Amino acid sequence: MKHLDKLAWYPVSLYLLGLYLTYFHLLNLADPEQVRFLGAGFATAWLVSCFVFQSCFRNRFEFSIHTLLTIDFCLESLVSDHTGLGFYFCAAGFWLVFLVYHHLPVRKPVVACKSN
Repeated sequence: MKHLDKLAWYPVSLYLLGLYLTYFHLLNLADPEQVRFLGAGFATAWLVSCFVFQSCFRNRFEFSIHTLLTIDFCLESLVSDHTGLGFYFCAAGFWLVFLVYHHLPVRKPVVACKSN
């Protein structure tokens, strides 16, 4: 089952990236008074998605960082003007960092040898 979870990370990661990009796209189209509602809705969808797919993450740190992005959704909803591509680059940058982190080699714990 753990092997399937490792393979499931890729579609889950692309799903979360799509959710992030969709959020910014809708913020560009929304009226300023709709932005807060979109922030709350997408923050909820993001958090629920992270908990549903938590077994796909490499460890608790990766899961925690993804769930903390919920704060980003809430903070972005405080900005009423979302024009330009900067927010899209931000989402792509986060995804790239997560991709690199997910593929970093796992550090093995060092076991001290006791001599007799």
